[in-house]
Amino acid sequence: MSTIKNAQIFRIFTIILAVIMFSAAFTVLSLQRDGYAYGTGETGQITASSLYVRSGPGTNYSKIGTMKKGKTFTVTGTGKDRSGVTWYKMRYGSKNGYVSSKYVYIKQHSVTAVSGTKGTINTKKDPLTVRSGPGSSYSRLGSLAKGKTFDITGKATDGSGVIWYRLTYNGKTGYVSSSYVRTSSTGSSSSESTTVTPTTNLKGTVNTKSDPLTVRSGAGATYSRLGTLAKGKTFDITGQASDSKGVVWYQLNYNGKKGFVSSQYVKATDGSSNNSGTTDPGQDSNEITFQVGTVTTSSSPLNVRSGAGSSYSKLGTLAKGATVLVTGSVNDKNGKAWYKYQFTSSKDGYICSDYVKLQTVTSDSNFESYMTAQGFPESYKSGLRVLHAMHPNWTFKALKLNISWNDALAKETAEPHTNLVSPSSPVRYRSTEAGAYNASTKTWSRADGGWYPASKKVVAYYMDPRNFLNDTGVYQFMTHSYDGSNQNANTVAAVVKGTFMETRKPGGGYSNYASLINAVGKASNVNPNVLAAMIVQEQGSKGTSSLISGTVSGYKGYYNFFNVNAYETSSRDKITNGLIYAKNHGWNSVYSSIKGGADFYYRDYVSKKQNTYYLKKFNVNNGLSTVATHQYMTNVQGAAGEGTLVRKAFGSDSSSAVTFEIPVYNSMPSSICPLP
Repeated sequence: MSTIKNAQIFRIFTIILAVIMFSAAFTVLSLQRDGYAYGTGETGQITASSLYVRSGPGTNYSKIGTMKKGKTFTVTGTGKDRSGVTWYKMRYGSKNGYVSSKYVYIKQHSVTAVSGTKGTINTKKDPLTVRSGPGSSYSRLGSLAKGKTFDITGKATDGSGVIWYRLTYNGKTGYVSSSYVRTSSTGSSSSESTTVTPTTNLKGTVNTKSDPLTVRSGAGATYSRLGTLAKGKTFDITGQASDSKGVVWYQLNYNGKKGFVSSQYVKATDGSSNNSGTTDPGQDSNEITFQVGTVTTSSSPLNVRSGAGSSYSKLGTLAKGATVLVTGSVNDKNGKAWYKYQFTSSKDGYICSDYVKLQTVTSDSNFESYMTAQGFPESYKSGLRVLHAMHPNWTFKALKLNISWNDALAKETAEPHTNLVSPSSPVRYRSTEAGAYNASTKTWSRADGGWYPASKKVVAYYMDPRNFLNDTGVYQFMTHSYDGSNQNANTVAAVVKGTFMETRKPGGGYSNYASLINAVGKASNVNPNVLAAMIVQEQGSKGTSSLISGTVSGYKGYYNFFNVNAYETSSRDKITNGLIYAKNHGWNSVYSSIKGGADFYYRDYVSKKQNTYYLKKFNVNNGLSTVATHQYMTNVQGAAGEGTLVRKAFGSDSSSAVTFEIPVYNSMPSSICPLP
């Protein structure tokens, strides 16, 4: 139970935490590298004696066949596994298959750098198609009209012997067939011609002593100067070539053009695990595809197991309609497929495929741009992609707190009784810091009816918003203002289903609690689903507290549904204090108690930038000075627990236009904070 002034004991709610990580996410667009695309139309050749073909980009995916050494295939896309290794996508029979790039040779095109040459489109009448690579199988970038003149920056020969000229097209590298181009000299002073060998997964860092490094238009010091790169600047190496003296020059994208820098002043490293993209701002972002599983059980929740089979230990359950990111599939001893997903940040869970609808989803390019514009860090985007795909009418806003993660966490853990865990929680959840634990007696201090101070790691887990970017946990970020378009008596009824408020009559002219709470929410400008969840959280499902019985001697007919001021002092117990508050405020009916509590909640929390479960638990939206003060509850799991309750209001419905404000701290840890 908790209070507004000083939180009390809460009952524990099992939070189904599907920490959604895109370790299995994969790209499906071509990855551009100077005149060479690892994409549709390319030919790969197996170099291993026998190579497994898998159903997805990684060894965690199921095997669907093998390919022998020397076997060739056409690349249709690429993906990366959780360690950053690239996997090539192909058609394998009637299915899509993936093989590791470590055991595949891609037949590369040799691109010769050209300078001092102009090209003029020489078609009869139609415009000439510009392709992303040297061949007609490459994707179409656009077209050039007859008579259009351009700079030729290189040339390559396709499999049919046709020469293709390289050019810069709208900030990207493009190619046009030489069969429809007339060339002429521009009188450039450089006569060097360079053969460029494409490279993949290489990063370069400028390693000059002090001065910036010159970027040239070709592989040699005689080429024209395009600009400079500062010491320490990192870039993608897209190719390499040697000048007339044998010095290697690295090729890169520089302000929409192809540039070269001397390798003598560059430190090259393997960049296969870095997904930050190229330095060319004009390059398109890659689409992401992923598999989402939706629970389809008829009534009972679906068991989550620690391994692929019903004999494995039960980790938890998933309700009907719950969605998870499927990261793999494993067959049990009977051949039944079990889908794997990340149950927590450190543990995988398995669910039987008989009760899961699996679908492949491609990310929305507009939503990708929206997330970036909102300012969501990369570590948030994987979870948000799945939520957006499953609930396209939901709105996610980045709540930029302008305080650092470490500062906020330090304040939340400075005083041991600010965040508490239930006596039934694992002992490892308890703090062993000074003031919380006595090492000599091996005992913990206790507060609020016997609860223990939470450890710093547990507080960090519940404070880290990224742990709750799933379709259950995200509800703690739902805004608490009234919105009649998706809040009504029916949604409130879903929250109170199975509790005392489903069967009891509230009186005051209302036939049920759902209609009363909905009316209060509208009048107080507070989300009624939230109010209902708060009452369940405070009073429990059975509602046996004397604070809402109306029968306590001296306070008959008075009610305190939200436990306002219901805290224990040296002179009075919490029930008496709560009922004194109710009597002083005239809460002499169920309606007046719920209405009075709702008004108080709006006035002291919703209107004061604590308008989500998360923000009323962690007061981090009013500056660092307010953190760990004016917090609605001491139960560290409180926000997640109430979010789970209000999730019932919406069931599996994805059509409601719900808004979520998700906190973003400065300098957040790169890894999601795990539960110890």
